[in-house]
Amino acid sequence: MTPPSHTVKPTEWRTAKRWNPFNSNKLLAHVERWKRIRRGRPIPAPALITVDPTNVCNLDCVWCNAEYIREHRNRRLSEAALLSIADFLPRWGRRDFDAFGVDAVCVAGGGEPLLNPATPAFIDKLAAHGIEIGCVTNGSLMYDHMDALAQCTWLGVSVDAGTAKTFNALKGVAESKNAFGAVLDNMSLLTDYARSHHARLGSPHPAYGISYKYLLHPENIGEVYTATKIAKEVGCKNIHFRPAGTPWDKIGTEDEIRFSEDDIALFNEQIILAQELDDDSFSVYGITHKFSEQFERANYFSKCHSLFMTGVISPPSNPNAPEDAFVMGLCCDRRGDAKLELLRDETDVEKIEAAWGGKAHWKMHDSITIADECPRCTYQPHNQIYEQVILNDSMTYKFI
Repeated sequence: MTPPSHTVKPTEWRTAKRWNPFNSNKLLAHVERWKRIRRGRPIPAPALITVDPTNVCNLDCVWCNAEYIREHRNRRLSEAALLSIADFLPRWGRRDFDAFGVDAVCVAGGGEPLLNPATPAFIDKLAAHGIEIGCVTNGSLMYDHMDALAQCTWLGVSVDAGTAKTFNALKGVAESKNAFGAVLDNMSLLTDYARSHHARLGSPHPAYGISYKYLLHPENIGEVYTATKIAKEVGCKNIHFRPAGTPWDKIGTEDEIRFSEDDIALFNEQIILAQELDDDSFSVYGITHKFSEQFERANYFSKCHSLFMTGVISPPSNPNAPEDAFVMGLCCDRRGDAKLELLRDETDVEKIEAAWGGKAHWKMHDSITIADECPRCTYQPHNQIYEQVILNDSMTYKFI
């Protein structure tokens, strides 16, 4: 007898597609890099750096994890700062022949990255240096920047809804505006543009292209299947679902995002239906492994090691800081938390490499209390792999 649908537990992806961008086991490819993370020794440059061109946004999502900096740090990186960062990142860590350097940049926010008019030039320069680029956008401004965006390996568009009504409600958009339809049109147009121009974003590679991003919330879970049909129709390579997490500054408050048993059951039903649309050219990913079964925090590690593995360069913290200043933060989930900012309102990008792995960096590592301070951790798998595979050798990884 087939069990009732609400008792069926879906998989995150089809077995045939286990080698995908959202499978955290890909982090094992970085074991040799991470083995060099040792106190008192030079720390390798991170493989990935996130750059937030601006803290300004034209939407107001109910779950925004950058609300704090949008309210307190309404700044953007100058064009000079962005181009200086683009020139520095390819050099960072590559002074020795066997050194590890920065391989990829995620252009994100803080706010909506395309609200900074210098973002396309930043993408152009990164691409010229051979750095791989991913970009996260709300999709509202893509039409005017297709040439730059087409150079990305992937583009994540935060749609988070399957209808205009839900889109407007969750993103603070007036009901009279057709912002949802405009975003879908932009996605379709960029897909065609990238393919017709034989750009990287339009490559037939199964993991490249446009991803329809969908943060799960109690108000949009019922539209998972509808959104999947739309994503496939507009030409996306995949649709990516994951639960929305509570921002770091709202943990323990009445604003925490909570999911009921009925919410979880409805998602399970919806994602099973959605995965029936998965085929050779379109993928459906319901990513939940960074959460508990109730979509709550599941930070099962003792210390934060990921702050040696990646970082976030963002606009200055002080309204009186120099125009070309930037902040070098260590955690994308705690944007705006001064406790995890290695450099504040600095103008010399070379100082990033000098500070990386220094005493202040290690002091931040030592000071973090995971259970009390951290929201759902984007880099939970990094931390678990570092502790279990590298420090504890729980997998005896040398025995292939």
